[in-house]
Parts: sequence; C-alpha cells; structure tokens
Amino acid sequence: MLLETKNLVKNFGGIKALQSASISVSKDSITGLIGPNGAGKTTLFNAIAGFYPVEHGSIRFDGFEIRNLNPSKIVRLGLTRTFQ
Repeated sequence: MLLETKNLVKNFGGIKALQSASISVSKDSITGLIGPNGAGKTTLFNAIAGFYPVEHGSIRFDGFEIRNLNPSKIVRLGLTRTFQ
C-alpha cells in the first residue's frame, strides 16, 4: 500500500471527528473519498498531512510510519495536501 491508515481517532473536545478511521490506497491507483458534510473527510486529510495530531492509530506512507511527523517532514517524503 502506498498510503494506509488504521483506527485513527481524532477528537475536538467532546466531538469525535474520526473514530477508528481506516483507509488504504494502492500505488498507481485513483482513489476518491466521499461523504456528507461533517463526516470527517477534511479532518482525515489534515491528520494524514500532519496538520492535526491524532489520539490513536497508525498512518503509513510508502512503508513509513508518519503519524508523529510534522508537515515539513511529511512533505519531504512526497505527501502533502492542497486547498480548494
């Protein structure tokens, strides 16, 4: 897997933004993420890119655990996010 998250948990106070969020993206694939407003899509992207720390879970990119890396180190591995 190029990108894989397992059981990510992110809370904002009493709001559970991510609860056991797991995804996997294969290399050379085109993958979309859809869901209603408030489903946690942006929170997931921000967690993967290192902008939001998560309370629990694993984020692996190209075989490396990136959960505790800051965004500047993650971007050097070749992963970042863009804004609309």
